[in-house]
Amino acid sequence: MKQDSAELEKSLIAWVEDWNAGETQTVVDADTNLSHTGLLDSMAVVGLIAHLEEQIDTTFDFATFDHSDGVTVRGIVRHCVG
Repeated sequence: MKQDSAELEKSLIAWVEDWNAGETQTVVDADTNLSHTGLLDSMAVVGLIAHLEEQIDTTFDFATFDHSDGVTVRGIVRHCVG
């Protein structure tokens, strides 16, 4: 299923907000560093990516994903759908 990148970003942001339901005051947008802010740990990032894979029926290539500067919704979407 092909989706617009902006729509995918909104969906992933909603997932992150649900994951952190009421536990943080951090505002989440497409460029929020999810790992450095502590919004998601490594297992939650895997859950977020699994959610994306299900939405667009694709496989995320972890081997080529550069997360050295942290993990953002925009970075995940760009990596996965270009």
